Amino acid sequence: MTTFEPSTSSESESQSQSESFVTGCVLVVDDNDHVRHMLSVALETAGFTVIAASTQLEAQLRLAHTRPDAIVLDLQRSEAEGLRLLTLVRARPNLRDVPIVFLASADDEDFRWQAIRTGADWFGLRPLGMVELQTELSRLIREGRPKPKDRGRAEPPIPIRRLKATG
Repeated sequence: MTTFEPSTSSESESQSQSESFVTGCVLVVDDNDHVRHMLSVALETAGFTVIAASTQLEAQLRLAHTRPDAIVLDLQRSEAEGLRLLTLVRARPNLRDVPIVFLASADDEDFRWQAIRTGADWFGLRPLGMVELQTELSRLIREGRPKPKDRGRAEPPIPIRRLKATG
């Protein structure tokens, strides 16, 4: 984990003096080659060390040899595969406290709740600004995983469904 003191830019002036931008090792799991490359470059540019994987199996192999400071998970071709990897990571004692950011391209409220209930610490919708992702990863690495009471409700208050226009 690497810490950078904030610069004197107007953005950093809004941060408290005690906060700093923290980087570390991030496992990026994305089944889209272009998106995985863009995420990797954006995170490396901000100072993160990136390990990339394109499948759940490749991610598991990487995790057998490395313990990242955070994981970015986006398996858009298979939401079930992403949730399975999330479940496997949370089941491993040495990885339970690693923050996980889950990215998705569709705003499916039920899926979002399922990902958070399964163990995601933050859920981002694409298109997502890279500064937002970098900032959220830095915060999660600096502060660690939120405690269960800080993560909100385990279930949405009511099932939310998108309404479709008829006739």
